[in-house]
Amino acid sequence: MIETERHEEQMHYIMSFIGGFFGVYTILNFCDFFGCAQTSNLIYLVTSLLGHNWKQFVLRLGGMFLYMTAIALTVYLQKRSSINLKRVSLIINALAALLLGFLPHDIDPVLGLYPLFFAMAFQWNSFKGVYGFVSSTIFSTNNLRQFTIAITEIFLNKDHSHILKAKFYGKTLLSFHAGVGISYLLWTFFHMHTAWFCLIPIGLGLLMEAREHTNFSFIGSLFHAPSH
Repeated sequence: MIETERHEEQMHYIMSFIGGFFGVYTILNFCDFFGCAQTSNLIYLVTSLLGHNWKQFVLRLGGMFLYMTAIALTVYLQKRSSINLKRVSLIINALAALLLGFLPHDIDPVLGLYPLFFAMAFQWNSFKGVYGFVSSTIFSTNNLRQFTIAITEIFLNKDHSHILKAKFYGKTLLSFHAGVGISYLLWTFFHMHTAWFCLIPIGLGLLMEAREHTNFSFIGSLFHAPSH
């Protein structure tokens, strides 16, 4: 069980890195839109409707349904199949990274976000946290909140039972923003093609998942849920 949790923790940090990498990528390439979440998309959905900008309204509505579809798919597959959602999520991320690098520079920003609307929603519902801590790997707000709560408990309330929580959320934040920093530096040289470099941590995640469950063949381990 300890080895399993250690593996899940390492995978969580890798996925947080990927979330940060794609997060800043969307901001830099698609007019400051954050494509890992739906808050801004839903806000612009309402303003597009009220402002009679029908093209943007339809595109944003499509983005919302794509995000919802990915989440619904993870819920359905988890109960109705033996597919390992974490490995499928990594494969979807890889396909999204490949596609993003081929998109034209003048594509409508909302349409350009579609691959990540789906991939990040699928990732969010596939990697939910470790040690019983709920933690997103695609954005930072709640992770920062939980880290702040933990260090407040430790240093002000003298409750050292929160040390593991502080370390976990702190490392998650560091991993996410390491992805942000590296993606930004690569973007200054490669722009849209920066997405292809995310294949490196995605590939590392797939290798770690395959190695963790050596009782499966490599191809089979990509799709079938492990048995512990």
